[in-house]
Amino acid sequence: MPEALLPDLQQILSQLISFILLLIILRRFAWRPLLTMLDRRRAHIEESLRQVARSKEDVARLQADYAQRLAKIEDEARQKIQQAILEGKRISLEIQEQAREQAASAMTKSKEAIELEVAKAKVQLRDHVARLTMDAVEKILRQKVDPKTDRQLVDAVLDDLEREGSHT
Repeated sequence: MPEALLPDLQQILSQLISFILLLIILRRFAWRPLLTMLDRRRAHIEESLRQVARSKEDVARLQADYAQRLAKIEDEARQKIQQAILEGKRISLEIQEQAREQAASAMTKSKEAIELEVAKAKVQLRDHVARLTMDAVEKILRQKVDPKTDRQLVDAVLDDLEREGSHT
């Protein structure tokens, strides 16, 4: 039996030496580069996570800025609408005032035109009454007096009538 142990022991020893050599070689040539690569990968991942966090902060800041700008724009729009309403009311009042002025002007012109027409009618009526009076006087007197005298008599009668009419 001891002989059977010996080849196993040699085999175990040779495998143990091979394993230790393999570990030394792996540690020297593969382990350090592998650890360096893993460290770089970890650092890269950490930097990516920091960038993501910064990006989230930037997005949150941009959203807050956007909300603030939007509120400002809404306020400006509300103010402009209020200004437009006030301007519309002011223009409406101006138009109403112009319409009142035009109506008053038209009324004044109408009164002046009526007064002028009344004055013309009075003159025509006076002339007509003068002719009627001259015709009546001529018929009464059955004679014709000269036109200048006729006119003076009629004017005097009409003046008397006007004075009496203005006193009553």
